[in-house]
This record gives sequence, C-alpha cells and structure tokens, in this order.
Amino acid sequence: MTDADGNPIIGATVSIKGTTHGVTTDIDGRYVLNNVNEDDIIEYRYIGFNTEEKTYKGEKSINIRLVESSVSLDDVVVIGYGQQKKESVVSSLNTISAKELSMPTRSLSNNIAGQIAGVLAVQRTGEPGKDNSEFWIRGISSFAGGTSPLVLVDGVPRNMNDITADEIESFTVLKDASATAVYGAEGANGVVLITSKRGTSQKPTLNVRAEFGVSQPTRLPRTLGSYDYLTLYNEAVWESSGNPTDFTAPFSDEVLELYRTGADPDLYPNTDFSSLLRDNTFNERVTLNLRGGSERVKYFVSGAFYHENGIFDSKAIDKYDANIGLSRYNLRSNVDIAVTKTTDLSIDMSGQYTDTSNPAYSTDDIFGQMYYFAPHIFPLRFSDGTFSEPSIYNGETGNPYNKLNESGYQKQWNANLQSKVTLNQKLDFITEGLSLKLAGSFDADYYSATKRTKTPTTYRMILNENGEKEYIQINEGNPDLTDFSGAGTGGEKRIYLEGSLNYKRIFNNIHDVSGMLLYMQKEKQSQGVGLPYKKQSVVARASYGYDNRYMVEGSFGLTGSENFAKGHRYGIFPAVGVAWYISNEKFMKSTEDVISKLKLRASYGLTGNDNVGDTRFPYRGSLNRGGAGYNFGFNIGSGGGGTNNPGGVHESTFEAPTLAWEVEEKKNIGIDLGLLRGQIDLSADIFKNDRRDILMQRKTVSGMTGFRSNPWQNFGKMSNKGFDGNIVFKQNIQEVALTFRGNVTYAKNKIVEYDEVEPRYAYQRVTGNSLNKPLLYIADGLYTDDDFNITEDPTNGQKTYSLKEGLPKPAAGVSPGDIKYHDLNEDGRIDSYDRTYDHDRYSENPEWVYGFGLNIDYKGFYAGIFFQGVANASMNISNLIPFRQGQTTSARREAMTSHWSSHNPDNQDVLVPRLHNNYFEHNHYASTWWYKNGNFIRLKNLEFGYVFDSKMLRKIAMKNARIYVQGNNLAVWDDIKMWDPELGSAGASKYPINMTWTVGLELGF
Repeated sequence: MTDADGNPIIGATVSIKGTTHGVTTDIDGRYVLNNVNEDDIIEYRYIGFNTEEKTYKGEKSINIRLVESSVSLDDVVVIGYGQQKKESVVSSLNTISAKELSMPTRSLSNNIAGQIAGVLAVQRTGEPGKDNSEFWIRGISSFAGGTSPLVLVDGVPRNMNDITADEIESFTVLKDASATAVYGAEGANGVVLITSKRGTSQKPTLNVRAEFGVSQPTRLPRTLGSYDYLTLYNEAVWESSGNPTDFTAPFSDEVLELYRTGADPDLYPNTDFSSLLRDNTFNERVTLNLRGGSERVKYFVSGAFYHENGIFDSKAIDKYDANIGLSRYNLRSNVDIAVTKTTDLSIDMSGQYTDTSNPAYSTDDIFGQMYYFAPHIFPLRFSDGTFSEPSIYNGETGNPYNKLNESGYQKQWNANLQSKVTLNQKLDFITEGLSLKLAGSFDADYYSATKRTKTPTTYRMILNENGEKEYIQINEGNPDLTDFSGAGTGGEKRIYLEGSLNYKRIFNNIHDVSGMLLYMQKEKQSQGVGLPYKKQSVVARASYGYDNRYMVEGSFGLTGSENFAKGHRYGIFPAVGVAWYISNEKFMKSTEDVISKLKLRASYGLTGNDNVGDTRFPYRGSLNRGGAGYNFGFNIGSGGGGTNNPGGVHESTFEAPTLAWEVEEKKNIGIDLGLLRGQIDLSADIFKNDRRDILMQRKTVSGMTGFRSNPWQNFGKMSNKGFDGNIVFKQNIQEVALTFRGNVTYAKNKIVEYDEVEPRYAYQRVTGNSLNKPLLYIADGLYTDDDFNITEDPTNGQKTYSLKEGLPKPAAGVSPGDIKYHDLNEDGRIDSYDRTYDHDRYSENPEWVYGFGLNIDYKGFYAGIFFQGVANASMNISNLIPFRQGQTTSARREAMTSHWSSHNPDNQDVLVPRLHNNYFEHNHYASTWWYKNGNFIRLKNLEFGYVFDSKMLRKIAMKNARIYVQGNNLAVWDDIKMWDPELGSAGASKYPINMTWTVGLELGF
C-alpha cells in the first residue's frame, strides 16, 4: 500500500468489510490477509486518506494506492482551542507555513515583519539575544496596558522565540473578535497560535539541515576623523562669533596637519572607534528531526543547535572573550499514541538551553561612548600600550576600548523545560461526534547569571613645561577579576490545565454543527517570595453551517483574574461571526472558471486586556510613613527626654476597588476571493477596534484636595482602525512555476479620552491624536539676512544681528542659519505654547507595514526574493547636531557635508542648521526640522538553490536533498541613510542590525 507519491504507508488497516478480520501494513507498506473468499470486499483505511474498497476475485496480490482525503492539512486551520475547515471559517485570521518563516536568524519574531497581513513588527536592536522584534496585531490600542499579543505554542502561553522554524507546522494569527473572544481578558491585542510538528503514520524520515552564515552591519553611522572634525569645529567657532575677519582659529593649520598626518598619535590622536568592531561575524545552525510512526504510535523528535558571535573585536588580555557570544540548544519530542480506537494520548516534551556571554558594560553603553566622543580627545590606547581615559566632561567619561576589553565580562545561562499531556476521548457511544479533551502542562524556566569585573589604571597625556610627554593618572585600577557583582539566579514555573467537551457532526451532508465547552486555569509563580498569578476561564463556542454556504458562529469567554478585587474579578466577552460562501450558490456555477471562491465575512464582539500594569493587586491602597504628610503629634521622650517627630503619614496609592481589565469592542468585515480556479487567491478585511476602561492615574484631581498622589481609574479610551489584506498569484509557464505573494496592513490609532489638564491651546491636547505622536515646534525653514537688522564692527567685520520688528522673538539670540519656528499663538514670542500636535509627522511606530515577493521554480532550481517595508513613521535625527558638549562630542559626516554656511547663506536645503561650537538649545528643540521621514523598504530575503531529483536520490537511500544560499537584510532604501532606519531615532548609538549570507544543505533519509 502506497500513497500518491509511491511512498509506503505504515500501519494502515486492511480488513474484510463487515467483519473484524483484518491486519495492518508493515514498515514497507506490505500486508498479508488470509482466509479471504471470492467476492469478499477488502477495505483499505488510513487516517488522512480516502478509504478504498476492492472486490476480491482470487488475485494472489493486490497493490493499492490511497489518495489523501479532501480535508487535508492545507484545508484545516488552527483556531482558538481547536481546528476548523478553512471553508467554514467566519473569523479574520491568517496562516503561514514554517517555510515562509525560515530565515537565518535566531529570533522567530524577526521573521514575521511584512509576512502576515495584520501584523506590524519592528526590530530595534541587532544585539544577539536581545534582538527580538516588537510586534502588534492591527496596531496599538492602549496607552497604559500591555500591547503585545497573546502567544500560544501548542495551546500553552509560551515565548515564541524559544521555538525554531523547523519545529513549526503552522503559524496562525487571530485578529477579530470572533477569533479571540474565547481568550477573554487576554484576547484584546490579538492572538498568535503556533503549532509544532507531529508524527505521521509512515516510514520514519530523518531530516538534517546545516547552515553557515557570515554577517556584517547593514549600516553604521559615519563619523569624522580628527582633521575634518577640527576643521568643522573651527568653522563653528567662527559662525558663533559673528564671522569676524580677524578670526583666529582654535586649531591652527599646523596643529590640524599634525592630526591629519598622525605623526604623534598619542598627543594628536585620530581615533577610529569603528576599529572596535569586526568586519564580519559568523553563525552556525544544525537541525535534525525524525518523523514517522504507525497508525498506533506516531512521533516527531527534533534537535537544533545555533551559535552566533557579536560584532566586537575583543582584545581582552585575560583568558576570556569580551565579545558577545550566544549558543542555543533546542530539543523536542511529540508522541501521539492511539491507546484504543477511541482514545488518543499525546505526550509533548521540549526544552531550550541558552548560554550567553557579554562585556561587563552593556552594548548600549559601549556603542553610546563610541559615537559620543570626538576623535581627537584620546587614543584607544597609547602607543606603548598604556590605557587611556578621557577627562570628565559633564559627567561623561569612559574609553569604550576599556569598557569592552578591560572591564570584565557577564555570563548567563537559561534553561527552559516545557511539557504537556493531552488526552482525547471519543464519546460516540453517547452521541456521534461528541468528544472529551483533557490537557495539562508544566513549564519551568531557570537562569543563573555571573558578572566579574575589573578596572584598568588609566591615564591622559600632556606636554610638561619641558616639552616632554607626561602621563597624568586618571584612575587607579584593579586589574584582577575579583569583583563578583551582578551574580544571581532566578526562575519561574507555570501550570496550565484545560478540559473541554467538543461536538462536531454533519447531518444529511448539509447541516454542519459544532460546539465546545471548555474550562481553563493557569498559574504562574516566580522564584522567591512573589505571589503567584492565577487565572481561570470558562469558554463556549457554537457554530452552524448550512450546505457550505451560510455560516454563523457565536462564542464567549468568561475570564477571572485574582489581580482585581472581589466582585470585579470576572468578565464576559461575547462575539458573533457570520459568513456567506457566495461562490457555492447555484447561481454562481456559471462563473466558477473566473470566480472560484467568493466569501463574505463579518464579526462583532468584545475582548479584554488584563495586563494593565506591573502592579500586583492594583486595586489595593497603601500608606507611607515618613516625610511630609498627615502629622498625628509627637513622641514624648522617656525619662524626661525631649520629644521627637515620628514623621507624617500619607497615601502612597489610593484604594480603587472597582479597577478591572480594559475592554475592546472589535468590528470586522472581510472578503475572501479566488479567481481563475485558484490561480489568484486574496483576502481583505477592514476593522475598527474601540478600547475603553484604560487604566490611568487621574490628572485633573486638584492639588487643593491635599492628596499626595492622584487615584487610578479605568478611564481612558482609544480607537484603532484600518485594513489588511494579502494576495497570492500562481502561474505556470511551461516548466517554470511562478508564485507572487504580497500583503499590507494599515492601522491608525487615536486617543479618544485622556484625563488631562486642559491646555491653554487646543492644539496641545493629547486627546484626539495618535499614541506617541510627538509634540513639536513647526519649523519654517532657517532665518535669513532679511529677518535681521545687521550691524557690523568696522574694525573686524564682526556682525551683530537683531530680529526685525514684527517677527516673533525666541528665548535665545538667533542669527541667520538658525531654525525659524512658527508662532502658533501669535503672541510675538517663541515659547512652549508654540508646540503642537497638529503637524504631519508621525510616531516611530509605523502605521503601514507591507511585504511582497516572488518565487520561481524550474526543474529543481528555485529562487525567491522578498521585500518588506513600512510607511507613516517618523524619526528624530537631532543627534546629528555636532558639538553638543563643545569639542568633546563627535560629529557625523553628514554634519560636514550638509550644513548651513555663511559662505552660501541661500542654501537652506541642508540637514544641519548654523554651526555652534557648544550646546545651543534653540536649535535642539523637538521640531519638524528634526523629525524626518522614517519610511523604508528592505530587501528582506533572497534565496536560490537546487532540489535534487527524488528518483535519483532513492537509488542511494535518500528521500530529499537541497543546497541553497540565502541572504537576509541585504539592502535598505530610505531617506535617512545614516543608520538602519528600523532601529529608530536611537539608531546612532544602538547595536546594528546585520545583513547575513548563509549557505545551507538539507538532506532527508
């Protein structure tokens, strides 16, 4: 017995119809059935395949080929607490395969940007181990509570970055109320369902994949060398002093030449901080999985190893590597046992072990110092190897070389154990289609961290009165790794229990009825004295489909959380969804060659969010003693001693017994459309989500009440609306197979109600604006000579500028080339009342995310390309201003190539306004001048490879083999062009995002 591809089917049942006489196929798909009479009907059955019947006519052997049943895995989607036929779905959801998530990265969350309609994701750092992307489903709907979606791996809340793409069978995103209401107070932010692979009733297959990758930063900030830096600084001093003709530069041509030639790198350094970074880093990945079984027992076993190095070029002299290093090991075992014909038992075990090492200082600290200091201040090390150190400037000190190489290291290991047992019992003896499911899981995490530090003895160099070099000690160090500060351990355990009654039955091939009643409870306990978090839910869902044309589904989640006061711990979150499969109507039969699928969907419901802050039991009040407060008298000293004041008492937090979760009202309308007999498949949804009862501290309670702090209340409201959609187009041109896919998501939020003190001007109200939209001055370009009355000193040509009458006066004295702000309230002054939310800039989080790609297959060769982009995002580039702390702070190359100059005053098409040789607050104001277009499009993935012919491989006992080359983050197009735009405004001092080229080999046996 074989499948359609000729592979043997193991454990299939071969029996004489109407009797109990039967056998099962062996590992090669063979069977022997004795005592068969002529005209007996032999029945061939196997899960997932259509049953075949054959009338026996005396043959000595009968070979049979089974065809997969019409309800294949591709026709079934994962929904909340169950599965459903794709054609019966009324909800808004999207499912992608593990293949689309397989990219050369450690973090699964970094692979979803632009891949799934409805998901907005951004990566804010490239640091190994901390590079997980932030992502939201249909945007952000709360300014106070948690905004991350609920992530379930095999039905249990878990970290999606702990699982590898090779372990995943399906990745589903639930977006509307009909899909998420069953999760009650945890469903408002959307739900991600990840299903791991399971065994099959076939001959065991071993799959091995090995990858080796080379990475380098996509883009690093470009800073000036000492010569260019000091030349620019001379210009800044000249511009700041009124352009005198008798100007004496702080750094003479002779001194500049010493910096340019590098003749004495100790006294005239030209420090290239990028020398602390390697040109390339490397990563390796190996995965193995074994899959197979029989009709009785099925199994999937996998293991994976991943290693990645950081970008630092460590030169630590002790026996440790100060560079970042990360190694991760994954193990998984999923076993399904058919205990009886009606009882199935599943036992799942998985674990992850991660070992990380880092410099003693954080990477943000090291990168921050690399891009903070000017190149001429100090060398990384003096030429004789002595450790250098800058002098202290405004509290900033620290040679990044010393922080990386001479300050010690941090190490941490994390171990996670995850287990789950599931029992499925058919209850057809009660009524056909009824079943019972019981599941329980136990997860435990543990970590151990060590930090060993040391400090080098550091110096700066001067020329003494004799013109000789002399060291001045800055710090007396301790070169031994004796400090064990930062060591610690911790952990967490989680228990999850679930039980459900399920019903699924089709009557007369027309009426499709299903239902579910479920109870769930879970507990989370951190190591130590922390109190456990406990939740419980009762969930119900019922659906009805008529003739595959009309579908209706209703559900609700009754959720309880002990984090709220009694009487406010439970909430009901109902939802309803309907669908009309128009293409299954008789009147559509004539159009099926053009419109192969047409389905309309609509849903409405309520979901909740109980992640309303980190405070445990936020409804409880608390009192503080000491300091100012209500005073209840004095303590009288004993033995005739004096009195003393014990201190006052005041409310730290007001009791708020009515606090509860946020509630979101979700509305969704969608369409699924297939054209040209499935050649084109698309879906689109429009949605509107209204969040209410957002927890916030009241701001309009007057201080006249005498309260030290204002009370908390479920007060705020936000709305979030938009649309998302995806399209797949397939076309075969002779032997060339083409597949185009694309998706887009748009989500725009608005703060509807926010308790704020009414500002003097309506344009400064938070209410009515999107979340995190910046409050900015409006820049009207740069000041010109025409804006000033100019006087010139006849002795040296030094100019003095005073603004003409009628022009608004800023707080600081300005000159041509400084930023000119709009006087919004027309009071003749530029001050904080001229800041506004009414402008065309956005927050850093994009409103648009999209992706599109093309795959080509030809005779075993294949290639794929995928682009990802964002729009309606802004980025603050004010850190481009040079000399923020005088000549000690660095300057970007763009500051030299694109700044306003008195030599060319009419050119206002520049990035940087007039140069100042120190901090000039007026030009630093948050304004539309500095908030630039943060949109970008990225070449996210490029892959090409060859799949070897299966017939040839069978001759050498192999089932499949492919070799491939894959590139990730290969190029990015944007307006900023200074650092990777996905890092956001802080990207100039962040660990960079990497581009990676990977070579891989996959073998199947």
